[in-house]
Amino acid sequence: MEALFKPYFDELEIPLPELNTNIPSKFLKQVEAIFQIKPAVFSFIFGIPPKEILNEARRLGIKTVGAATTIDEALALEEAGVDAIVAAGFEAGGHRPSFLRPAYDSLTGTFALVQQLKSKVKTPIIAAGGIADGKGVAAALTLGADAVQLGTAFLITDESNATPIHKARLMSDEAKYTVLSKSLTGRMGRMIRNRITEEVKYETEVLPFPLQTRLMGPLRAAAVAQGKTDMINFWSGQNAVSLKHTKAAELMQALVTETQLILQR
Repeated sequence: MEALFKPYFDELEIPLPELNTNIPSKFLKQVEAIFQIKPAVFSFIFGIPPKEILNEARRLGIKTVGAATTIDEALALEEAGVDAIVAAGFEAGGHRPSFLRPAYDSLTGTFALVQQLKSKVKTPIIAAGGIADGKGVAAALTLGADAVQLGTAFLITDESNATPIHKARLMSDEAKYTVLSKSLTGRMGRMIRNRITEEVKYETEVLPFPLQTRLMGPLRAAAVAQGKTDMINFWSGQNAVSLKHTKAAELMQALVTETQLILQR
């Protein structure tokens, strides 16, 4: 790994970090915070929390939402008793939430996945991935989805905590070029292509997640500071080419209005 990534660190004139493979999990502390805050919804990925955690969420009146990339994952989530399941198509930005099989074996598109899950699962299904406007919402609902989840479209809004350079990249011509890569985090995720994703192909062995994230963290920070945007991972779904609303309220209203107009036809 040092031989593979040292040239990037040398270019930014920073040392390779000292890595410790002992990375304690923050999950239980995060769950404790959720139970203290008592939000309306507890949404999770990368698997299914222990039944004790799900039972406590129910006792506190917190709805639970898991993410599935296959029918088998959806059935496992349904058996666990979650309130809703996100059908995470391969078009979605960010890490792939696959947990029963490797992510590269779980690459079903959103609309196909929604239909598969609705044929086998009784739990409400939330479509996610590649949906950025009312046309996508209406299409997902027509195919049987009970709700729709958008991510990338909200990243460019003023209310989003995405960095200014991330928002600018999503609004640029580069947004039409997204790739599935594990080179920057150790786990497959969809992002706008960059120099590292192009040079370190998916087949290349890297450190496992989250150790690869620890390795690349200082590189990302230095790249941001030095304006080397070709070394930064900008998460994005596949349908960022027509984003335009920079106010969350305007985006929501546009989604509702366009969806209603299409469905009324």
